Parts: sequence; C-alpha cells; structure tokens
Amino acid sequence: MTELDFATETLEFLIVTLTEHLPVDAGYPSDEEGHLTNLAYYYRLRGIAAFLSTGDTVPYVADLHRAGQTRLFYLQGCAAGRTGTPRFHRTSRNRAFFDCLAINDLPNAEALAERCDNLYVEALEYEDDFLFVQWLQVFYLFLRGRRSANDLAAVTARFQEAVGEEDSPFLALCHALEAQASDAIEMALRQVVERRAGNYARMAELGDLPQVVIHTERFVDVQAVALVRLATLAGAPLSTALLPRIPLELCAVASREHAYPPSGSWRRGT
Repeated sequence: MTELDFATETLEFLIVTLTEHLPVDAGYPSDEEGHLTNLAYYYRLRGIAAFLSTGDTVPYVADLHRAGQTRLFYLQGCAAGRTGTPRFHRTSRNRAFFDCLAINDLPNAEALAERCDNLYVEALEYEDDFLFVQWLQVFYLFLRGRRSANDLAAVTARFQEAVGEEDSPFLALCHALEAQASDAIEMALRQVVERRAGNYARMAELGDLPQVVIHTERFVDVQAVALVRLATLAGAPLSTALLPRIPLELCAVASREHAYPPSGSWRRGT
C-alpha cells in the first residue's frame, strides 16, 4: 500500500464517520469541533487523492461539489441561528468557495461568498490572512454584479493598511487581478503558491502536517486552481504550464461544464 493509498483510506474512514453522525432529521451537529467544516475539507482532500491516484477528474469534481454543498448547508444553519461558532464560521474558513470556483460551479461559489462575508475573528487569525480571502470573495461578487466598485475599493484600502510597507504577494495578486494584468497575476500567483509549498514542506518536516494533507494538498493547490479560473473570469487568462502545484488538467476542469452529484450526495459520502 502506498502512502497515498493510506491517506485515501484514512479520508474514507473520516468521511464515513462524520456522515454517520449527521442528525437524521436534517438538523445540525455540534460545531464545537467543526463537524461540517471538517467534512467539507475532507471531501476536497479525497477529491485530490483520487486525481493523484488515477488521473481521473470525475471523482475530483464530485467531491469538490460535495464540499461546496456541505459548506452551503452549514452557512444556511448559521444564518438561521441553528449552528455556527466563530472558529469555523469565519470567512477564512470558507474553503469551499474556492472548491466551487475550481469546478466551475459559479452559482454556488456566489452563494458561499454571499453567506460568509466579512467575518473576521481577531483572536484567531491575522487580519491580512482574512482580508486576502475577503478581497477575493468581494472581487468575485463584483464580477457577478453583486458588489460595487466602492465595496471592492474599501476592502483593497483595508488590505493595504493591514499589510503596511510589507512586500505582500497576496496583496500584489489582488492588485493584478483588479488591473486585469495577466503577467503580474502569474508572477504574484507563483509567489503565493511557492510560499505555501514552502510552508507545507516545513510543517511536514516538523510533523505538524496531517498525513492526509501531506499526500494530497501538498501537491495540488485547489485555491490556486480557483484563482486561475478567477483570472479568466476577470478577463486576464493565464498561461499555467509553468506554475507549480496547479495541474493543467485541473485548470481545464475549472473552465468546463460538469454533471454534479445529486442533491444530498454530501450526506452519504458518495
């Protein structure tokens, strides 16, 4: 058994465990440990594992869609006051927004961005980390006609203030996206992806990275795939052949139409 096989089996076990403990009446589990947030993340990782193992993008698309549906259900519960804690409800934990962009599920990406807007928890995160995700969500909503140029400018100004004089590839990426500058987007995105790759490598060496992440997300950056799609939507398509951790096959997936799993598939894990 390879390490990837072991990671896949572990993810299967985690997903089965979490889905089996979902309330049968369409209620919400406790959010103290992030039940639904973790389930959505495991779907992403399982989708990556399937792609790395077989090269098949069909299970990858299906699992990223399940991730989006899981998160959307969670956010609906948060809005209704039926679940939600600051640790897991916050904008920077809205990973499934990128999952949906990465499989061209644009309506659900919009719904996720709308429902998880401007939720910053100072005690749990750096402001610039939050603002990077917040800016990308607002920019996407701006492209969809759901936010104004003034809304975007306000987030940009806040991001600039939070970063200060620091040379931030994350802020540079946002500026490049807004300017529709393909070369600048590609340069900044490369820096972002390489920085993340370095962080993963360091955490892996220190034993701080779970095995299910080491053998999946360390090799495929779904958020970066989503950003390639976002650049295209903004009118600045990229040449992704030389970008690390962004497989060309998955960039193609991000621009195609797909048949997604039926409603409720995320509850069953299949």
